[in-house]
Order: sequence, then structure tokens, then C-alpha cells
Amino acid sequence: MSIRVLLLLAAAARAGVFTVTALRAWTVEAEGGATLLELRENVVVSDGEVTVVSDSATLREEEELAEFSGDVRVTHDSVSATGRYLSYSRPQGLLLLTGNAVLNDGESVLRADRITWFRFAGKATALGGVVMTGDWLGEVTGEYALYDRERGSFFVTSEPVLRRAEEGDSMTITAQKLEFFLDGERAEAQGDALLRMPSRELIVSAEYLLYFGEEDRLEMVGSPQVEAPEGALEGDWMEMRLRDGDPESLRIEGNARGNLGRGDSVTVDFNSQKAFFGFIPGMELDSLHLSGTATLTAVSSGRVRAEANTITAEDLVLRFRGGDLDRMTARGTVRGTYSWSGESSD
Repeated sequence: MSIRVLLLLAAAARAGVFTVTALRAWTVEAEGGATLLELRENVVVSDGEVTVVSDSATLREEEELAEFSGDVRVTHDSVSATGRYLSYSRPQGLLLLTGNAVLNDGESVLRADRITWFRFAGKATALGGVVMTGDWLGEVTGEYALYDRERGSFFVTSEPVLRRAEEGDSMTITAQKLEFFLDGERAEAQGDALLRMPSRELIVSAEYLLYFGEEDRLEMVGSPQVEAPEGALEGDWMEMRLRDGDPESLRIEGNARGNLGRGDSVTVDFNSQKAFFGFIPGMELDSLHLSGTATLTAVSSGRVRAEANTITAEDLVLRFRGGDLDRMTARGTVRGTYSWSGESSD
């Protein structure tokens, strides 16, 4: 009978819940009278639900505890994990992985210096150098993460950053806390949320930011602001829809205000209850619709003097062409002034 077969028979009798194989095995009596089973080379240990492959292992049979080292690989249902060291408590369903720890659930991959997997609760915590990747996530980094498989979510704290790159464009989101819901492709940034699109020179800030990946949509709550080379916008609540990485529209509700303009073109300052911006590809402004006691001031910088035009109405619609104001329509109790300096000779 081979050593492998002898070990299988002996381990089944001694360990009870564990089935083991290895090229070498022996027992050691530890302090307190406990018996340790030492395994070396091509180690495979299974309790019928969790299977571990490693270079070496130490089993505390009576306590149903096991420690593994070397090239550690763990499988349980659709979840797999790897690391340099593993401590497994079967009664608690607790697995502690250290040393380039990686947890993979088939949809996303979590990496960290240390991962604690609570098998019965379907949760895992990650500490130190946390990196999580997924098909729609891009890459999320931080120093601490909590993964909840049953809820389909995880959150990252301590300097969390979300980075996404798509067709040469990039987007980063930072906050005090980032939370992700994998099934709905939804992300939430809480506390000093900041979104940057460097290729568009676009910065979005708010206390609370929600990103809906399937809809390519952002919601901003809590003093949201948008800054771009063309101007700055503020309000109580904002929604931005994206297409191929570019803003397609922006909706502001509650105390909408801001300014638009660049260089010598027309500068527009506005305030209203609601505002809706439409963009064409390249983030060029196509239209602006203001409603709810809207006030607009357009300043045109001419060669001789600047002309200021202020209009108040219930509803204002502005159309742009090539980035310049092309047409404006005002409805409902319209008041204001309009003047134009025209061209002047020297």
C-alpha cells in the first residue's frame, strides 16, 4: 500500500471532518497535550465544503483548525482565493489570508495585504493595499474594504479611489467612503465626493454622488458643483447623463445658478429654479433651458464696450451654435433690457 493511501486512511480516522493528502505527514504533540498533524508537499485538505491546496499545512484535529503556507489556493462554491498563508477555523467558518491575498467571486477580484473571509456570513474584509477590479468597475483602491456577497456590495474607506478608463478617456472618483452594488452596476461616493474627467477638464463635487453604470448616469446631492473651462454651475440637486464618456445632458433642480462663456465670446450668468443643459459630442453646449423665475444676464464683449442684457421670465430657452449664443426665447411675464453695440470704426 502506498504512502498516499496510508495517509488517506490515517487522516480520515484521526481528523474526522478533514480529508487530506500529502507526500509527507507526521504527528506532533503540542503543549497542553494537543496532537498536531503536519503535512508537507502537494498538500490537499478538504472538509467537504472548503478545499485548500498548499505546500504545507498544520492541522489541530480536535479543534478543527488548520494553518497553511506556501502557494495557498482555496475553493468554495464559485468563490476562490489565493495567498501565502491561510488560517482556517472550520467551526467559525473563518478564513484569514495574508501575503498577496486575492479573493475572486467570478464577477470581481479583491486584492489586499490581508483578507478575512467569513464564510457563514458571506462577507469578507480586506486591509492594506486594497485593490478591487470588475468588468464595469474599472479599478478601486483604498486601505480598507468590506465585501458582502449576499448583498452584492462592498465599500472602501481610507483614501478610496475609483478609476475607469474607456476608449482613451479616464474618470476618477474620490470620497470619504465608496460603496458599490455589483448586480445593478451602481456606485455611491459619500462625503466630499469629487469626480474628475481630465480629458474634458471637468470637475464635479458634492457631498453625495451616485453613479449608475448600466444607465451611464450620475446624481449629485449636497451642494453639488460642476467646474469646466466654459464656466461653473451650482444647485441643490444635479443629474448628468453620459454617452461614450462625454456629458450628454445636465439637469439642475433647486437654486440653479452659474455662468458660461470663454474668452471674448458671450458670457452668460443665470439663476432659476431649474436648468437643463444639452450637449453635442465633445462636450460642446447645444442648448440651455431655464424655468421657474429665471434671470439671465448676457454680456457681449465688443470692440468698443461691453453690452449687458438682463432678462427675467418664467421660461428661457437658449440655443448655441459653435459655442456662441445663437437664439433665445423667453416666455411668461418677460421683463428686461436688450442692447447691442454693433461694430464701430476706429
